Amino acid sequence: MQEHVFKRKRRINGKPVSSHCYYGHYTLANDARQRTVCLKVTDLQVAKSILHKIVQEAEREAAGIVAPKQLRESAQKPLAAHQDDFLADLKASGRDEMYQANLRCRLVKLLKECGWQYPKDVTPDSFMTWRNHQTLAAKTLNDYLDAARGLMRWMQRAGRLDQNPLQSVRKVKTAGQEVVLRRAFSDDEVRRLLEVAGPRKPVYLTALNTGLRRSELAALQKGDCFLYGDNPFLKVRASTTKNNKAATIWLNEEVAAELKKLVALGAGLDEAVFETIPGMDQFRKDLVAAGIPFVDAQGRRADFHALRHTLATNLARCGVLPRVAMEFMRHSEMRLTNKTYTDVAHLPLAEAADMLPKFTTKKGTQKWTQDLGAAGHLLSSAGTNQIREEEHKTIDNKEVCHALSSTGAEGQELELAHPSRVEPETF
Repeated sequence: MQEHVFKRKRRINGKPVSSHCYYGHYTLANDARQRTVCLKVTDLQVAKSILHKIVQEAEREAAGIVAPKQLRESAQKPLAAHQDDFLADLKASGRDEMYQANLRCRLVKLLKECGWQYPKDVTPDSFMTWRNHQTLAAKTLNDYLDAARGLMRWMQRAGRLDQNPLQSVRKVKTAGQEVVLRRAFSDDEVRRLLEVAGPRKPVYLTALNTGLRRSELAALQKGDCFLYGDNPFLKVRASTTKNNKAATIWLNEEVAAELKKLVALGAGLDEAVFETIPGMDQFRKDLVAAGIPFVDAQGRRADFHALRHTLATNLARCGVLPRVAMEFMRHSEMRLTNKTYTDVAHLPLAEAADMLPKFTTKKGTQKWTQDLGAAGHLLSSAGTNQIREEEHKTIDNKEVCHALSSTGAEGQELELAHPSRVEPETF
């Protein structure tokens, strides 16, 4: 171990000039690195005393006898001050204002109701005790836990905390505990809604076919619309999306035609596409006018965000690959698309069962097999050169698919020998 007190020297106009205050050099026994500190005093003996205390403290920290100085100082700092530093860092990193506001609201509530004044007060037991007395939804309780954990992880990375005290706390199971349940709209409900929507029809139609959220629709500008090529699409800017990522959203001809009425050639590119986005009150009035219940018999809501659920469900009904549907929905994981946003009540489960191969037949009768690659059309099996009787298959398919297009009439019979292609019905 070495320690040495000195004054820094430099040349000014060719003359050596010493610093006003003393500095100190020191090295530890098991660390050859030389450290330099400013002692901020002008008296030599005082400087030596201060440097000796610094070296003693560094040796205790290296031996694990005392916690590092930064941890000790952080432990004496109120948790509310750490919270403010955490939120300021989030703002500097570019997190959106809504995220910051929600996080601040949750942290303020936790600090107050859990009695967390200093970092040492944050314990698993204190949080679980608070959580056990709450009547909030399971997902909301998990959001509070994520907020507290986020603050603790930030303090740990910044060297203000040795370990995350809430790491061992488990989240609440959310399956079956959802307070707000949503459902997808049926094709008939969508048609009725669009019929009564009036000037709001382009908003609803765009939401149904793009999955854009209310705030994203409001931020959509005419310069984001590319409607006149062979494949029309929207360019959604990163600053307007929930995940802060830019995206390209492809449009079908129906949506492009509606948007062309609002986006004239040569118009101001920074102008909003939609003058207003209907609020919840207006949306519920449109539901009443269309004869659509806001809450069904199962307690599931048909609110504006349910339009996004409808898109995910329709993608599944059309046989779109899950990975493609996830990208179309702009989800971070496939579980959200398949489990949370897809309404299984609208999936063609009965048709899927009917498409399975048949394994039992009576002796002496004509055998038939099912070609799954041809979307369920029955083909005559090999072993006979003459079809003994004409077979018809009733296909009830209300989905808009490339393989089987909806005709709007259930039970339409298709002849096996001359299957016809029907154009998809639009809303």
